[in-house]
Amino acid sequence: MTLRTAIQQSKILTFVVLGAFVWLLLTLFEVLSTIDFATGTGSFVGQNALGGLAGVFVLAIVLGTLVVLYSEITEADPAPQSWPPTDE
Repeated sequence: MTLRTAIQQSKILTFVVLGAFVWLLLTLFEVLSTIDFATGTGSFVGQNALGGLAGVFVLAIVLGTLVVLYSEITEADPAPQSWPPTDE
């Protein structure tokens, strides 16, 4: 079963993935808003700028993975061309 077939047969999966994307995007904005760059790297205990940037980096990777997954699902023709090529 391909990803495209799974999405076509299970509409709830589409909404779950879309909901996860929106939730991760909102979490990314929340993390960005709580980073305090003014304190710098004075203390590594609790919330700090370095930990916030690491969280933003991980969330951006996960969101990028979801975007790539969506682009692969919506590709019009994922099959390779036939071999050997035919003369037309």
